[in-house]
Amino acid sequence: MKPTFLELRHLRTLIALKTTGSVSQAAQLVYLTQSALSHQLKALEDQYGLPLFERKSNPLRFTAAGERLIQLAHDILPKVLEAERDLSRVRDGEAGQLRIAVECHTCFDWLMPAMDNFRQHWPLVELDIVSGFHTDTVGLLLTDRADWAIVSEVDETDGIIHKPLFSYEMVGLCAKDHPLAAKDVWDAEDFANETWITYPVPDDMLDLLRKVLKPAGINPERRTSELTIAIIQLVASKRGVAALPFWAAQPYLERGYVVARKITQKGLQSNLYCAFRESDAQRAYIEDFYETVKAQSFSTLPGLLVLEL
Repeated sequence: MKPTFLELRHLRTLIALKTTGSVSQAAQLVYLTQSALSHQLKALEDQYGLPLFERKSNPLRFTAAGERLIQLAHDILPKVLEAERDLSRVRDGEAGQLRIAVECHTCFDWLMPAMDNFRQHWPLVELDIVSGFHTDTVGLLLTDRADWAIVSEVDETDGIIHKPLFSYEMVGLCAKDHPLAAKDVWDAEDFANETWITYPVPDDMLDLLRKVLKPAGINPERRTSELTIAIIQLVASKRGVAALPFWAAQPYLERGYVVARKITQKGLQSNLYCAFRESDAQRAYIEDFYETVKAQSFSTLPGLLVLEL
């Protein structure tokens, strides 16, 4: 029987391409150069004599042949991953604890589904979220009050490992009949005479302030709220404007409560990383939680970009 040309790496590449819709983004997701990924795809197409996707489509569209291999990947890769998890549990044990600390108010939108997914594969790992909003999540790791943290900046610390999660766009939000709704792109000056509604966090954690407003010498009047829905309600009532991750704003945009606009011509990008103790790096469930969070995020949140450390 002739050996199959198809390998697991090919299936992982196709899933990455389907998830990101971009050859360059898919290459980063599977840790290949863009040329290496393109070469891999061409070898697949040459092997079967069929194109797998339409080169000039935007967003990228798979052909019938490509979709068939995507279906195969969805069938096979979860079984391979489950077998690898089983081997890890035999080697490292099935039980443990994973206390998670977050420093972003919108993290729960994508963290909770990832936790639910993780529980199905590691039922004996006790998952918990460290209560409250934390500005020093790495400090919680160092004092053994948390095991896994989500951070927006990498601050090199002895004994702590950082790994990239994703990059995302922050968008400006205003009421549908607000004067700024007429502008497609907002600059720093557009915030000068507005009330900026934001979460009650330190200034150094506000990317809009650090990257856009402060360099322009602008510090608008502010109003704070702990809840995303409260921020949206205030914006819809023309009490001010806001800047939120696109994924957090999307449900309210779809309902027509508010409108979103780009912040600066190049867009305002923010990043998220995870952090954990170096001493925990060999725990299989720590690495698996990272992979689960990353995969869940890219499959469900719109507009994410691959982030490199």
